[in-house]
Amino acid sequence: MFFKQSKTAKIIFFLVAILVTSVGSAFAAVNLQPIQAFLNRSVTFVVKGERWQPKDASGQPLTAIQYNGSNYLPVRALAEALKVPIDYDSATQTIYIGGKPGVKTPLFAMPIEIDNIYVTQTKDTAETMVNGKQFQQVLKIDQYGDVYFTLDRKYKRLVLDAAVISPGEHDVEFSLYNAASMAGNTAETVLEKHTVSPEDRMKTMIFNVEGLEKIKIHVQSPNLNPYIYARILDTSYFDNGESSATDSPSVK
Repeated sequence: MFFKQSKTAKIIFFLVAILVTSVGSAFAAVNLQPIQAFLNRSVTFVVKGERWQPKDASGQPLTAIQYNGSNYLPVRALAEALKVPIDYDSATQTIYIGGKPGVKTPLFAMPIEIDNIYVTQTKDTAETMVNGKQFQQVLKIDQYGDVYFTLDRKYKRLVLDAAVISPGEHDVEFSLYNAASMAGNTAETVLEKHTVSPEDRMKTMIFNVEGLEKIKIHVQSPNLNPYIYARILDTSYFDNGESSATDSPSVK
């Protein structure tokens, strides 16, 4: 009896193996086409003025492939050299260069640098109650302060939710700066600025951060009032959504 069950199992397994092989062969026949190409070891690469050697996931050097007069490189190696996010969806056989659309990275999931004097990160429920709504955590800025985020050019937008709470009575400016080590003089240039008023309750601001490695958000009163009582909320996020004319700030 055991022999018959074992034999039946082997037959079923054999049939499944044939089916999988047949499906794989059919897929290959339709979607894969053999070509004649050459490894072109004479090609060298310079990225942003510096010599660059493409490597695979294990760190082994890669060589350009020449086909029909053009040189080709694995897209992942090139994307990583240019600091462009890349994802692969095996189910749909789709390569996403520049990040998957619609994917959001929460603000507090990002590397954040704060001074912990003028800016503090808190989960205290008494401090995360903002204008009648409870949040999990917030950045608390009662006077003025700077918040730094490391992006590595992975995102296009910062969607920032903020509010001014009681006893704050002044407008508060949120200014975007390029904080990369190579920013040079541009580090002092305001790239974008939005204003939140106490009357706004909670406001969504959209900053264009495409191509930036590191950013600074500077928060202060435009009239240099000493106390502003601003809050940056945990509903804020980074994404790769396309900025457009319809992406105007909204009040919640």
